[in-house]
Amino acid sequence: MKKIIFISMVITMMGCSKQQCDLDRADAIKPKLTIIAPAKSESYSTGDPLCFKGDVIDGSSLKTVKLLLFNINDLNTPIIHYSYPVSERSIYIEQKMIIPPGLSGQCVLQFEATDFYNNRAVTTLNFSSN
Repeated sequence: MKKIIFISMVITMMGCSKQQCDLDRADAIKPKLTIIAPAKSESYSTGDPLCFKGDVIDGSSLKTVKLLLFNINDLNTPIIHYSYPVSERSIYIEQKMIIPPGLSGQCVLQFEATDFYNNRAVTTLNFSSN
């Protein structure tokens, strides 16, 4: 009887660990990002509203979603930064921002997402500001 229980426990543990390994391998896929708006190649002036719409879908669960605005001359320091902590598989974002004073030239709107397996996806949209 003890042997049967022991064998059952070993088989159960092997089955669980195999499933965990399958899950780890299955989620090497980055989240899928879609920018719905604004349209590409638009031009904005200081004080104009920039209305962003986008969604993110992941196969497992998202950890963070960020929306960053950069001047193309300094891609290390965001001018505007929004962070959306999530724990679901998808999120739809509508974010309105105002083009800040002093922002001119080529700009980059960066939309990024990371899941709990640290798979990171990034997409960008370039536009001009004057």
